[in-house]
Amino acid sequence: MGMKLKASMERKASLEAEAIEAKHKRGKIAVLLVREKKDGTIRQNRIKNTIIVLSALFIILAMGLLVFVIAAGNSNKRLLELSEYEAMVEELTDEISGLQKENFDLTNKLSLLSETVATKAAIEEVKEEEIMDIYLPKGFPLGSFGASTMQYEEDDELTLIFTASEGNTIITVGAGIVESIEPDEKYGTRLVIDHQNGYKSIYLNKGQPYVRAGDELGRKYILFLVGSDNKALGFQVTEDEKQIDPMDVMEIAG
Repeated sequence: MGMKLKASMERKASLEAEAIEAKHKRGKIAVLLVREKKDGTIRQNRIKNTIIVLSALFIILAMGLLVFVIAAGNSNKRLLELSEYEAMVEELTDEISGLQKENFDLTNKLSLLSETVATKAAIEEVKEEEIMDIYLPKGFPLGSFGASTMQYEEDDELTLIFTASEGNTIITVGAGIVESIEPDEKYGTRLVIDHQNGYKSIYLNKGQPYVRAGDELGRKYILFLVGSDNKALGFQVTEDEKQIDPMDVMEIAG
């Protein structure tokens, strides 16, 4: 049995050597498969050169196709990512444009609102000044009908005496509230108007008043109608309960 095994191995080695020598002689590549059976015989299977080459080409092509598929997949993925990125950039650009427009609109509205507020404030300031001016006792106490004269009362440089024409009117020198109407021993009636700013104007006349205590009056409101028996008007002004010269505040036009 040992001799058979040895002979079988020697034959196998001899066949392998012959196969290698044959390949070198032909200059071709071949693969020889040697298999020993149970009975000790040797079986040879040769793979031809063409099959090897085709197999190698198939493997190369398969690997190339695999690489191409992987590369194409990566490329498609990159294209998809790029497309998503471009869509994101476009969306952000639209949002930025929208925000810029909104900011522009808000800036315009704010500017318009500021101008409106400034204009309103200016108007209110003018109105306030006009209102304050209306309440100042700086008007002339007689209407424009007929001729009139003016002089200081004797021994009283703080009281003006006006002489009006019959049919003229005695009017308020500024807006205010009728504080009181009282009898006066010398002039008949003493009418006081509080101008709500520290000033008061006092009208001394013998006529019948056209207003009552508590009435709110504007400038140039009629207080008395001048007749034949009440042509003289005594006029006084006080500031913070202290009598002052009416000419210090009066504005005489013409």
